[in-house]
Amino acid sequence: MKQLLCLTKFLAALIALTACSQQTVHQPQHPPNVVLILTDDQGYGDYSMNGNRWVETPAIDQLAGKSALFSNFFVSPVCAPTRASLLTGRHFQRTGVNGVTRGRENMSLEEQTMADIFAGNGYATGTFGKWHNGAHYPYHPNGRGFDEFYGFCAGHWTNYFDTELEHNGRVIQSEGYIVDDITDKAISFIEENQKDNKPFFCYLSINTPHTPLQVPDEYFDKYKAKGLDDFNAAIYGMCDNIDFNVERLLGKLDDLGIRENTIVMYLSDNGPVNDRFNAGLKGLKGSTHEGGVKTPFILNWDGKLEAQEIDGIAAHIDVLPTLVELTGIEVHYKNTIDGKSLVPMINGHMQEVHENIPGRWYQKTRLRTPEYLMVNDALYNIRNDPGQNIDIRTMHPAVFDSLKRVFDKWDSEVKSGSKTDFRIPLGYDAFPSSYLPAHEADLHPGYTRYEEKPEEISYYAFYGWANDWIDDWTSTDAFITWDINVVEAGIFRFAVEYNCKPRDTGVLLKFEVQDHEKTIEVTEPFFSGLKDLPDRVEIEAEAPEKESWALLDLGTFPLEEGASTIKLSSLEITGEKSLEIKGVRAKRVDAD
Repeated sequence: MKQLLCLTKFLAALIALTACSQQTVHQPQHPPNVVLILTDDQGYGDYSMNGNRWVETPAIDQLAGKSALFSNFFVSPVCAPTRASLLTGRHFQRTGVNGVTRGRENMSLEEQTMADIFAGNGYATGTFGKWHNGAHYPYHPNGRGFDEFYGFCAGHWTNYFDTELEHNGRVIQSEGYIVDDITDKAISFIEENQKDNKPFFCYLSINTPHTPLQVPDEYFDKYKAKGLDDFNAAIYGMCDNIDFNVERLLGKLDDLGIRENTIVMYLSDNGPVNDRFNAGLKGLKGSTHEGGVKTPFILNWDGKLEAQEIDGIAAHIDVLPTLVELTGIEVHYKNTIDGKSLVPMINGHMQEVHENIPGRWYQKTRLRTPEYLMVNDALYNIRNDPGQNIDIRTMHPAVFDSLKRVFDKWDSEVKSGSKTDFRIPLGYDAFPSSYLPAHEADLHPGYTRYEEKPEEISYYAFYGWANDWIDDWTSTDAFITWDINVVEAGIFRFAVEYNCKPRDTGVLLKFEVQDHEKTIEVTEPFFSGLKDLPDRVEIEAEAPEKESWALLDLGTFPLEEGASTIKLSSLEITGEKSLEIKGVRAKRVDAD
């Protein structure tokens, strides 16, 4: 009996020892820090490690060589959907996000974010750079679990040098190049929390190489000297600058002696915006082909994770559950998540965690398996044909039909997810000031066709992407509305940001909200020219930036709680057109 007991203890010890030897990831005694780096419009081919002979990314290449590198990792075709999936572990359709502007980028308030989870586990949380999941509190980063926010909330910014950014709801003047600046702020956040011995979650959301094409001379000149045109010299210069800042941040982790207790992740949000080198992949940003949605995913934890390349399919929805398992934090998911932890793939226990990765962007569809890619109405053997050169649907109709059934089932499920609330919330005590930008307004009449600009009223840059303004308001039949939601009754002051040439003064402007209205004759002209921005190439689809805007005070109004609409109309237009409108400022003036 004694011998049997000893044998039992020996076998138990042997089993425990074997289990430990097979487990690659070890939980630390202290919670590990997390640095999540996301870039904007950086394609799969924008790295020297992926065969690009033009660009130089030595720091990122070196990081990848020391990390778990996922070579078949997929995101969404455009910015805001990728960010929503990354932060929630859920397909973006479930989160309410269904666009990139006009409030369609708002992530439902029912969603639980990565920052919520880390903050609930005692982490300091900070995000630096581009947000793009809602500009108005509580859609704002400070309402989504982040203690610290420095950057901008819109889909893109117009000026990358000495610009106006936001720090926790307050507009501030930045210094220097925007990516250098936000990296400085991320490093300061890391230093501050390391000094306080507090674990941190740092989300560095770099807004390049997204347009505008603005980059310091040293980077631009370097790539012009290689014989590239201005567009690609600026793009690759921005990628080079990203590499420089990644190196700076990693160096700070080394200097502080916390590299081995910090998990570092790196990826991009979608494919490239122009037809540049993309490692032989088909498709650009906005496309559901491989080139529009494939990004390198680098997962580094020095001394904890083995350096390896993993070719199993994975996606942005997997980042959250992977971090939960690696850090060992406690989580009670508010919603069912779609992602799965990638730790079994890292440890070699599983080749795949997903049988397939589905995706949709409006009418563009895809379903990716390890062997096949169904994209729109085509089928490819993606394992043998990574460039998607041969459509094999007619040769394998049964395979296509089978994948289509899987996709249709998934599509019907996610369509029943959360819906975006387009109403702009006003009156929160935490954020008593709100801004209603022109690009979130509804113009009446609206754009009936994307190719045609209405004669009565339109945006300066036609479509009305972020930072645009309302222009060519030539008809008294045209008007502007913003849907709002007053979260708490109170007294609100409103003011309009406008430009008006001297010849157009005399406009009779009418403002309406709830049961209140006010009519003002605009007698003071104010017309500002465009800023001289350092664009290497002019981008026509995005609005430039004016030097300044005048402020037309509309007075104060008592508003009741609930949904309503703000309306601006021109009762009289005495010149060529009415006002140019940048936005409406609203402030609850009776808040503490």
